[in-house]
Amino acid sequence: MMRRLLRERTIEQSFAISTAILVAALIGATMFVVHSGVATTLRGQLLDRARSTARSVGAMSTPSLLAYNYAALQVAAEGAALDPGVAYVAIHDKEGNLAGIAGVAAERLRRQLAIARPATEVRIRDVDVQDARGETAAVLEVEVPVRVEGSAAPWGAVRVGVSYETVRGQLARLDLWLLLLGIALAAGGSLAGRWLARRITAPLKRLAEGTEALSAGQTDHRIPVSGAKELADLARAFNRMMDRVHDKARESEAFQRALEALNATLEEQVRERTRALTESEAQYKALVENSPDSILIVQEGRVRFMNRAFSETFRVDERDVLQPEFELGGLFDPSSAALAQGRIVAWERGEHRPPIEVLGKDTSGGVRHLELRGSRIEYRGRPAAECILVDTTEARKLRERLVDTERLRALGELSGGVAHDFNNLLGAILGRVQLLRRRAFESRIDRELSVIERAAQDGRETVRRIQEFARTRTGQNFSPVDLADVIRDALEITRTRWKTEADRRNVAIQLQLDTPSVPAVLGKDSELREVFTNLILNAIDAMPQGGKLRLSCSERGDAVLAEVADTGVGMTDEIRRHLFDPFFTTKGQSGTGLGLSVVYGIVSRHGGDIEVTSALGEGTTFLLSLPKAQESRVLTEVDLERGESVSRPGRILVIDDEPDIADVLREALVAEGHLVETALSGLDGVKKAKLADFDVVFTDLGMPDMSGWEVATQIRDHAPRIPVVLVTGWGATLDDDEVRRHAIAAVVHKPFDLSDLVHTTAVVLGRAQRADSGEPDAALG
Repeated sequence: MMRRLLRERTIEQSFAISTAILVAALIGATMFVVHSGVATTLRGQLLDRARSTARSVGAMSTPSLLAYNYAALQVAAEGAALDPGVAYVAIHDKEGNLAGIAGVAAERLRRQLAIARPATEVRIRDVDVQDARGETAAVLEVEVPVRVEGSAAPWGAVRVGVSYETVRGQLARLDLWLLLLGIALAAGGSLAGRWLARRITAPLKRLAEGTEALSAGQTDHRIPVSGAKELADLARAFNRMMDRVHDKARESEAFQRALEALNATLEEQVRERTRALTESEAQYKALVENSPDSILIVQEGRVRFMNRAFSETFRVDERDVLQPEFELGGLFDPSSAALAQGRIVAWERGEHRPPIEVLGKDTSGGVRHLELRGSRIEYRGRPAAECILVDTTEARKLRERLVDTERLRALGELSGGVAHDFNNLLGAILGRVQLLRRRAFESRIDRELSVIERAAQDGRETVRRIQEFARTRTGQNFSPVDLADVIRDALEITRTRWKTEADRRNVAIQLQLDTPSVPAVLGKDSELREVFTNLILNAIDAMPQGGKLRLSCSERGDAVLAEVADTGVGMTDEIRRHLFDPFFTTKGQSGTGLGLSVVYGIVSRHGGDIEVTSALGEGTTFLLSLPKAQESRVLTEVDLERGESVSRPGRILVIDDEPDIADVLREALVAEGHLVETALSGLDGVKKAKLADFDVVFTDLGMPDMSGWEVATQIRDHAPRIPVVLVTGWGATLDDDEVRRHAIAAVVHKPFDLSDLVHTTAVVLGRAQRADSGEPDAALG
């Protein structure tokens, strides 16, 4: 409260208070000087009185001291103590014994003054004593030695104590008068100071009133010029200022009217531009925040701004990224961190640098492919780099998938041309082998022929899968398969690699086979043989210096397990993750990258799983799990029609531009008792079909001069009752609708089993007989 009052006091009050304080200080100083001077004078008088009394008593007591007349000394002390203001008188002999004492405080000081060494010179000191009433009183004591002529040592001493009470009373009366005088002078000085302050501050008050009037807009207010020269000059200056302010106010009013007229048109423009700016900022913010690309602003190596896409891409929190200690380089792969930071610094300096491809790294360790773009901007008044990180990870994956798709498409187109010729070759091999096995060779030769036959059959399935590589299978005709037999067959097929070729290279591959009897699995034995053939060949390739190859099968729950393990070079985790990707290979130009992807596809189609464990230098183990067969046999369409075949020989026309295939078909059908004619072109076959009456026509699909479709159409136009069987190496690429549209009775796929060929012939002949007897005809399908 006091501080607030001091802050808010006026100049007049300050002057009056200052004057009062000054007067009070002067009066106080004067009172102190007067009091001190009077006190010193009175004490000097008191000291002179005590000293004269002591000397007088000493002069009178000298004879008595010489005679040790203590009674006379006591009388001398009592006589001196009768003087008003003397508190006590004490006389000591030469030895310091108390010879006489008197006064109002004599009895209380007797013990204290009983023994004292006589002083050799005058001693003065202030002491406190108690009188007979027990009250303490201040006393000025003077001790004067008593000397005898002819003696160097004092013969005694006289101590006189004079009370200060008289001096204090006089000083108290003096202080009272001085205080009353000081109060009167202070009051008079304050009144005089206040009057003087009013006289001095009156012009200042008028100036303050003029300033208030100016602040209120009263530019015509003036103040009178009076007072001291300085104050009068200040008043004149203020009036001149008011004149100028008045003139400026009139000019300002005119300008304000003009400005208001201008604002009437500008306000709408400002509102429109403000609205446009606000909308632009909102749109820019929405674009930045909703951008799928990561956007950030970097200034002096520190991230100042980031959008939501940046947080989602790198899985970081905005509060962590905007901290000063955040390391921007930690967002990039070590191989790209230095390049990215260098490019950002260059952009911040204003250099024009093209975008770069970098590798980013999120907080979970995931690697992202990024395109880093940037430019210099001004951010909060200082240069900064605006960076855009375009995530190209998915685009790269799409491009890679597109490349794979193109490769698959190219492979499909290639397989369409190659598979036909390859199936023709396999057809000739398989047909000839089956014809040879019918001649009943000795068991050793028959066993070797069976291996060739099985390999040709597996080759047929392999070609069929290549043809279907880019197609989706809708179903499979599976049957129970003994997995142990499949493993042993695969070993026999690959014997030349793990035995013959290894021995030629002087490399020892130890075989460990453990294939006990296990339940059958549901599938295709040819496909499963290809699985184990691929795994065995890969294991052999992984052991260039030899090692141990272990194959086993066992039963576990509802599944049959098969294991293919080697002690080869092994693989890294990165290779193991891409092991089943199409076209992924570690064999360079010697590998296609399709083997294990085909293995994975076959196992998946069979409803099984495949696990791989491997480590560098510790070998690799493939563990396959296939479900047990729940049925003893899966019936096919051919099985359902076994009873529809006939045994009557028929007259058959075989049309094929491959002489080997035509000969195999002819010999196989002749062996069953049929009459067979061959034609090595489509045109020749159509001519023969028109000249003779045939029961069945077998025609190849792909021939140079005429396709099988055209052959079937012309024969059906000439003799609609003759069934046409299509023999083709195109396999699964045939369109079922096309087959039905050309009324094909049956399709035989190259390479074919002779038993299936014979059975198909019998079924077709049987249907033809029923059609001739009036029963409806149907295609075998």
